[in-house]
This record gives sequence, structure tokens and C-alpha cells, in this order.
Amino acid sequence: MITMKIMKKITLLGTSVFLGLGLCACGKATVQINDSGVVTELEVSTPSTVEEILEEAEIAWKDGDEVSPALDTKITEAGEIVISRKNTVKLTADGETKEVVMVGGTVSDLLEQEGVTLGEKQRVNYDLDEYLKDGMEIKISYSYSVEVTCDGETYARETEAETVSDVLEELKITLGEDDRITPAVTEAVAEGMKIVVNRVTFDTVVETETIEYETVYEDDSSMSKGQEEVSKDGENGEKQVTYQVTYVDGEEESREAAEETVTKEPVNKVVRVGTQEESSPSSSGRSVVSKKAFYDCNGSGHGYYEITYSDGSVEYEEF
Repeated sequence: MITMKIMKKITLLGTSVFLGLGLCACGKATVQINDSGVVTELEVSTPSTVEEILEEAEIAWKDGDEVSPALDTKITEAGEIVISRKNTVKLTADGETKEVVMVGGTVSDLLEQEGVTLGEKQRVNYDLDEYLKDGMEIKISYSYSVEVTCDGETYARETEAETVSDVLEELKITLGEDDRITPAVTEAVAEGMKIVVNRVTFDTVVETETIEYETVYEDDSSMSKGQEEVSKDGENGEKQVTYQVTYVDGEEESREAAEETVTKEPVNKVVRVGTQEESSPSSSGRSVVSKKAFYDCNGSGHGYYEITYSDGSVEYEEF
């Protein structure tokens, strides 16, 4: 009887020892998986390999990715698994774009790798501590101090816009079809640039204008040479002219006559001019009997006079 009791105690003791050993061999541990900044916390059975833990968390990896600790490492206690992804990103700076391959890291790490130091007026389109992602497009832009004058107002602005058009869009300035912009909207923004928007409008204006009369001279042989006499007074006429007027910022720049209508014809002034030559006695007491004009054949209007005097003498005078 005594022997049997001892045997039972030994058996019970053995069972306790076995259970104790089992608990030590099949424990639990909390593992954090840091996948490019995304942290997953998972309670796992230990020991388990890193590969088994990632499969349980349904986290895949691809060639080029780096996993730390290594995939075959056995995890026996709480810890962290870090996955550094292989990423191909585009980096644009100074108008040039290139592809960069980097395993893990942040935007800041990439810039450091590429030897890029941001200046006072340079910006990047992601936070510097943001983790890289495959296909990410990182762009370094510049900040410029510009001045925009439009509608009588001048705006001083710090902008990262690339073109004049982008600056106007930032200021919500809408351009009319005929407005003038200096520099052109496609011009790249530069430090200290002054952008001017001139509003161009058109209007049709009808005005009544005077038509000046002309003076017409008529020869009159009944009047002595050198005498003049107004035989008809002149009178101005009138016309209506339609202009197409161009205004720049409200000020008239130019006008072009599109149509005109004469509403009153002008009346020309007529002046009679004497052509009769006066005869004057010569020192010898002779007088002019006749004076005939002979014109040159070349049509120039010049020629000569043949003058016959009372004493029978003849003289010639060019004109």
C-alpha cells in the first residue's frame, strides 16, 4: 500500500513537470511590425520565425525589400520587425526629373542621398519625415516674391507658382479675351517679377464732325491783275463718323473710323482773280496796243508774251 501511494505521487509530479515545460515552450509574445511607418501590433505564439509572423499578419514582401530581423529568425519574446521597402520614386528639381531607387527611408533621407540641400526659398511637396512609397513623385519647388498690378491694385505675393498664369489663378484674376498681360502667361516665374494686367475694352462712338469748305479761285479778265473779289461765301458741311474706340484700363488708346455719313455738303468759297494787264506809258510816251500769250509746246504752262506798242515796236516777255 505504501509503495502504491509513492508511485502515484511520482506520477503526479511528472505530470506537473511536463505541463510546466509545455507552458515555457509554447508562450505568447507581442510583436510590432513597422512596414515603412505603418505599425501593426500582433500577439504571436513563440517561438515563431519572422516569415511565419508576417504571413500570419498577411503582410507580403517582394524582391528587393529588406526585412529585419531576417525571415528565418525565431522570435521568442516581444520585439519589432522592420520592413524597408524597395521604392522607385521620381525626383524633380530645377526642371529636371530623374528616377531614384532607395530601400526604406524618408523623403529627407532621399534628399540627403541625392545631395540636395533645400535653400531658404525651396520647398518640397511632401513632409520631410514622410516614408518613401513606390511610385512617389517628389518635387522641389521654389518660392518667389512677385508683384501683380491689376484693376488699379498692386499685390505683393510670395508664391510657388511656376508660370504667370498660375500666379493669376492663385489670385483668382480672370482674364478677358482681349486683356494684355506682361510678361506673357506662359512665362516662367522669377524672383522680383512684376506682372501687369491691362484690361482692354471696346466701344462704338458716333460723333458729328465739320467738313471744311475749300476756296476756289477763278480768273477774271475784266479785273486788273492782282485784284481779288469774293463772289461766293463758303459754308462748312457736316458728317457723322462712327468710331471703333479701344480703351486700356478705362483710358482711350486709339480709335478707328468704321463708317461716315455726310449730312450736309460744304459750299466752296469762290474768289475772282483779275488777269487784265494794265498798260502804262513808257518814258518815250508809247503805250501797249496788244499783248498776246504764246505757250511752250511741252505743256509746262510757261511761254512768252508778244507786246506791241503804239509806236509800232514789239517786245517779248517770258512768263
